[in-house]
Amino acid sequence: MPTHTVIDPAILYFGTPVALLSTIDRDGATNTSPMSSVFWLGQTALLGMGARSLTAQNLLDTRECVINLPTAELVEAVDRIALTTGRMPVPPGKAGVGYRYEPDKIACAGLHARPGDTVRAERIDECPVNLEARIVHSRPLEKDDPADGDTFIF
Repeated sequence: MPTHTVIDPAILYFGTPVALLSTIDRDGATNTSPMSSVFWLGQTALLGMGARSLTAQNLLDTRECVINLPTAELVEAVDRIALTTGRMPVPPGKAGVGYRYEPDKIACAGLHARPGDTVRAERIDECPVNLEARIVHSRPLEKDDPADGDTFIF
């Protein structure tokens, strides 16, 4: 007879592809974050993230980003920035699970960037696909995630 284990995971990632989302703040500083909550409907990308993140704040402020799609060969570079944040001081919840402040995540990952062609956010040279995007709509989800506060769909 098959058995199963009931779990309560901290996050629900089921091996979906990771993108490196580059955003820019009001002062022109780049923040790059790995994320797997991205999918496409035709020519439209849908991004989902916690509203308290620096990435979400940058998207709400500047309305632009670059969705960089890394290859499998870049997994170590992505892993180098997985537990980093561009927010100083590091929020207590993130510090408690091992996050550290990193002002230049692209360099920390050993990658190289250049300005976007149509947005101010930076593209990552090593990623074969760089999708420059402008936010046309943002929406908080009806149900809040108590671990992360409000969640936005862009």
